[in-house]
Amino acid sequence: MALVLIKPEHVWGPGEHNGTFRGHNPAFVTGTEAIHQFWSDDTLERDVVRKGGKVREALLRIALPVGPGEIVVRGRGLACGLSFRVPETAAKVARAAFDRGLIVETAGPEGEVVKVIPPLTVTDDELDHGVAVLAEAIDAVRT
Repeated sequence: MALVLIKPEHVWGPGEHNGTFRGHNPAFVTGTEAIHQFWSDDTLERDVVRKGGKVREALLRIALPVGPGEIVVRGRGLACGLSFRVPETAAKVARAAFDRGLIVETAGPEGEVVKVIPPLTVTDDELDHGVAVLAEAIDAVRT
């Protein structure tokens, strides 16, 4: 869910709006139910923190053997990525991962980062598999 604050003089009248930024009532209902389901206690929060640590450790295991500065782990928790010294490498890794069934995107000013941003509800098995595929893709690009 999002909130937009605007000045009173910018308030539009009926029919003056256009776009996807307006509220979608079924999305609000779904969002409310998701909040009740996933945030009724701290289970999801603790699980996300644990998985974030797991991802960081796995990415460090991938990056460290490559050499200092060649691949740098960036980000925090489940919102992280691998920053490649040679920007073109990130696109090659993303393609190699896709060829192996894993969809990752690149980011950064030069497209040098492979983003690793799984859903909060990712299972440990899915996480392990995704990281393994990413490691295979990096190995394939480097050889």
